[in-house]
Amino acid sequence: MMDQASQLRGMIEEIRNGTVGADGFSCASSVPAGVVSYAPKTHHDAMSNRRSDRPLPQSRVRLANAITICSGKGGVGKSNVAVNLAVVLSRLGNKVCLLDADLGMANADVLCNLSPRRTLEHVVNGQCELAEVALLAPGGFRLIPGGSGVVRLANMPQARRLALLRQLSIIDRTADYIIIDTSAGLNANVLGFAASANRVLMITTPEPTSVTDAYGMIKVLWRQFPEIRIEIVVNLVESEAEGREVFARIDRVCRTFLRSSPRWGGYLPIDSQVAEAVRMRVPFTLFSPDGAATKSLQIIANRLTGNELEPSRTERGFFSRLMSRFSTDSRHSCSI
Repeated sequence: MMDQASQLRGMIEEIRNGTVGADGFSCASSVPAGVVSYAPKTHHDAMSNRRSDRPLPQSRVRLANAITICSGKGGVGKSNVAVNLAVVLSRLGNKVCLLDADLGMANADVLCNLSPRRTLEHVVNGQCELAEVALLAPGGFRLIPGGSGVVRLANMPQARRLALLRQLSIIDRTADYIIIDTSAGLNANVLGFAASANRVLMITTPEPTSVTDAYGMIKVLWRQFPEIRIEIVVNLVESEAEGREVFARIDRVCRTFLRSSPRWGGYLPIDSQVAEAVRMRVPFTLFSPDGAATKSLQIIANRLTGNELEPSRTERGFFSRLMSRFSTDSRHSCSI
């Protein structure tokens, strides 16, 4: 296990030094400005022919499936789920982009032992292109550090917002999955990301406070956006039976008071290898590929990839929907 961890740390150092991607792909520095590439180096020439200031026609490609990761309270493993879900989906052959939108405690880069020099805020300020911000993370996904740039999206001038959307829309059309790791709890930013995604994964634990906060968050989300698809993932359980019992409690309350029901998303068991992986700053799905938590997350990922999107949610990409919501809310003097 330690030999594997040492190899992973060596691989991460190569990523940080800019020599190779975690999936064997070339680094973002060799990608044309404005393009976040998921293709091997041999495909870069073809991608360079695309204009970075013009989105691809929506009818030519299937738009990315956007998954917002939420939790009613902190400390339930939300960011760890987001990072490792990105790893598993990538290893299933998907092109995955993770946006770290946890403004208070953004730590997806820490879990991957990466040190971002620039974040989305630099892109918003016009200091660099999106491709210069996207990091190649262990497992093969692309990480976009958000920072305070996420908040500034709502207050951007219209011209700059459209220019940024042209860059972000490339991700909508080249990625298979966009995962958004939000802040814990409920705020306007979380509402915007949840409403713009194709589905929401609500992370909770068996603790009463976690269950109560998860229900409270679901209640607010559905009252404002009743069309949101919410799936419950129960973390840190002794068994699947315990996870389903926690889900049943939330489901029962939702049916009684909200006249609606969330979906079962899956469970993650207590696994000592997860804590060790966090300490080593390696995604636990890579640190312990045969571990109990990894196997459970693989089941969750398989369920996600097996569910097709509703056609009404694929008319526009995630970032297009998000920017439209920012624009609408800013006209009403409400900052997301």
